[in-house]
Amino acid sequence: MKTGNRSHWSFAPPVGGNRNRARGVGGYMRQILVPLGAALVLAAAACTSETPEDRPDPPDWGGASVQLAAFNSCDDALKGLQDSTLAYQLEQGQIDQLRGGEEVLEDEAATAESAGSSAEPAAPEHSETNNAVAGVDEPDLVKTDGRYIYSVLDAVLRVVDASTGELVTEQPYAEQTWDHQLLLGDDELLVLYTAERTEGEDYHSEFVMERIDPATGEKLDTFGFGGGLVDARMVDGEVRLAVGSYPELDEALNEYYDDGDLGTLREGLRATEIEDWLPSYSINGEDGRTSCGDIAHPDQYTGTSMLSVLTLPVDGGWDGVSPTTVLADGGTVHGTAESLYVAHNDYQWNGDTPDTTTELYRFVFDGEQPRLAGEASVPGSLLNQYSLSEFGGHLRVATTEGDPWGWWGSEGDTTEDEAEPVSKSTVTVLQIGDDSLTEVGSVSDMGLDEQIYAVRFIGNTGYVVTFRQTDPLYTLDLSDSSNPTITGELKITGYSAYLHPAGDDRLIGVGQEATEDGMQTGLQVSLFDTSGDEAVVLDQYEQPDSAAEAEWDPHAFLYWEGKVVLPVQDWNDYEDGASAVVLEVEGDTLTERAEISHGEGGGDYYQGQIVRSLVIGDQLWTLGYSGLKATELGGDYGTAEWIEW
Repeated sequence: MKTGNRSHWSFAPPVGGNRNRARGVGGYMRQILVPLGAALVLAAAACTSETPEDRPDPPDWGGASVQLAAFNSCDDALKGLQDSTLAYQLEQGQIDQLRGGEEVLEDEAATAESAGSSAEPAAPEHSETNNAVAGVDEPDLVKTDGRYIYSVLDAVLRVVDASTGELVTEQPYAEQTWDHQLLLGDDELLVLYTAERTEGEDYHSEFVMERIDPATGEKLDTFGFGGGLVDARMVDGEVRLAVGSYPELDEALNEYYDDGDLGTLREGLRATEIEDWLPSYSINGEDGRTSCGDIAHPDQYTGTSMLSVLTLPVDGGWDGVSPTTVLADGGTVHGTAESLYVAHNDYQWNGDTPDTTTELYRFVFDGEQPRLAGEASVPGSLLNQYSLSEFGGHLRVATTEGDPWGWWGSEGDTTEDEAEPVSKSTVTVLQIGDDSLTEVGSVSDMGLDEQIYAVRFIGNTGYVVTFRQTDPLYTLDLSDSSNPTITGELKITGYSAYLHPAGDDRLIGVGQEATEDGMQTGLQVSLFDTSGDEAVVLDQYEQPDSAAEAEWDPHAFLYWEGKVVLPVQDWNDYEDGASAVVLEVEGDTLTERAEISHGEGGGDYYQGQIVRSLVIGDQLWTLGYSGLKATELGGDYGTAEWIEW
């Protein structure tokens, strides 16, 4: 058995209860500090700055007000940022976080088909990225316009002519780049990635987005932002970016680490200027910085991480940006046609276990720059973006509260001596106002002593999977926003980690089968009938000792004309156990039609692993680290083309 040789391993089965797994293609963001509130930074005229003199008492570490108040000047902004940083460090003793770590961020196909047709009639019918919301495209490893297949794996951009199988472009990126993803416009290809940026002996990360002519590979525009990508969405020719930044405090921190004197840290922070704190960016080599002219903050806040939301046109004209910045962390992004929601799980220590809340920020795009149009906080933590859904003027939010796995010392079971369960899950409904998010209803007490593993909202119905030993699949009636109710609870062994609508009151679940004690045994794909108040299992497909990447990355899921395609890895066969399984939904049954392998790439599982699939015309294409394979869609699924990297 080969282990430890591969840096791209993403098929490992879940460990414990942590379902927030690395996507493999998701954005990295430097998490500096956990703020208790948020501050809105509106771009305005730049100000001068000076070093403040006195340090105030540490702020109250209780819940922060969400009412925003403006700083009077850049001097006040600088002093406030310095004070909040120093006070937090003195109280919490978490100096290391100022250097920045890398928080892996994880991530609803809105229609039964994760597919669409090209805008140009001459292009063959083809599938698209499995996006959470129809019409809102998400970055991924592969894109197609029906003529060409654009992919980026192992920091290499490749363009393949789907009609001839010719590899027309192969462009490697530097070793100091990672998290490469793609967005595809009508005539432009966008490459998004994170790069290492060094200044002397100091290291920083920079998010980069390049606009490329897909026909020639020519680089047309380059945008850089000091920090890291949280996530991005593309809507109607506009790219909406959520990026995180952190202050450039290396000099102050290096001196502190040399002598360990908090006085040195205090002096180092006092010596900083406002430019050391504000987000910086560049467009085609021209540097810019978010200005501090109108910085606002809650009455009580801590932290230095900044979350910026900005837009750029897909077709060019990158001559300037107007970011809107919030003093906050960002972890989960959910986009709709009108809104971009950014959420952050905030942990507050008030005893032996942390109290977790989800901070939510809604941005809209009705002016020259993004506008913060509401913020809210709900109890518990999010799983991923499928835990959020905007529908009928409301935002539905699914969260888990508590400690289902006993990580913080709780027993993990409800007993006679323990009246309250250690965890529960809730769906909270928030009414969307012009500038507000207001709670109007909730339904709770799902999955007592368990945690959420999957969520899907379809119209006025919600589906929530919780798990610890068995898998309750809850059905929710959300038609009355002020009084959402549980209408059904289906209990089966195992769990679904991703839910996908398949039309005609059918729901597909991809996850793991498990024993009665909750031990996972291998891949399980379930077909549910959702026509009644409670879901019913119609059929299940199982593959022991294996997992599908779609369990933690929905972009790996393809549903096309009744067929499900899943990249799968056998845990016991790392050399030859990678494949893509093709299942077909026929009425009430799930039937395996084919198992596609990239064995042509050699015996090592890294080379044989398949990560994505797509359809162009009557061919199924599978993308892996060793190459790209075209298979006839239907019949015996014979190989039509093999393009080895």
